[in-house]
Amino acid sequence: MSESIALALIAGTQAILVAVIGVLGVRIGKVRRDTTATREQVVNHHETNFREENDSRHDETRGWFRDLRRDVGGIREDIRGLRADHRALSRRVDTIQQKGTP
Repeated sequence: MSESIALALIAGTQAILVAVIGVLGVRIGKVRRDTTATREQVVNHHETNFREENDSRHDETRGWFRDLRRDVGGIREDIRGLRADHRALSRRVDTIQQKGTP
């Protein structure tokens, strides 16, 4: 291999390496910026730890669902009572109408 071909290969390899390093640098910079932005969103300056705060909210939501289930159960019972009352009144009306017809 002649000296000029070797120099051309070295120059070409150098150009490719510079391009690859440049692309990697841009990507690393983006990752670093994204990581910083994410950290700013996650880190809060509250006294409560982020995980504890989420756990507390989950417990609160779980309590709401318990209350909701209890209320729905109560409404179900109320509807059953209304249906029973309606059936009884319907029977009374039917009885009254049967007695009133000649």
